[in-house]
Amino acid sequence: MTNVAEIKDQLRREFPDWSIITSSAGRWWATRAPDPGELVQHGASCFEADGPDDLYAQLAGVSASE
Repeated sequence: MTNVAEIKDQLRREFPDWSIITSSAGRWWATRAPDPGELVQHGASCFEADGPDDLYAQLAGVSASE
């Protein structure tokens, strides 16, 4: 079974603009800041999920639409 650190590393490699965060309660988050030179983030800047698969789906969805 893949551990949390490995899953986080996979998500970070696939979505390098996003910070991946987990809690001891099993929640997963992805956050990103504005690009350099931007004052405001354009598009989604935070996702929350019950697990890594849900988070992946949200990140993949926003990446496809950008």
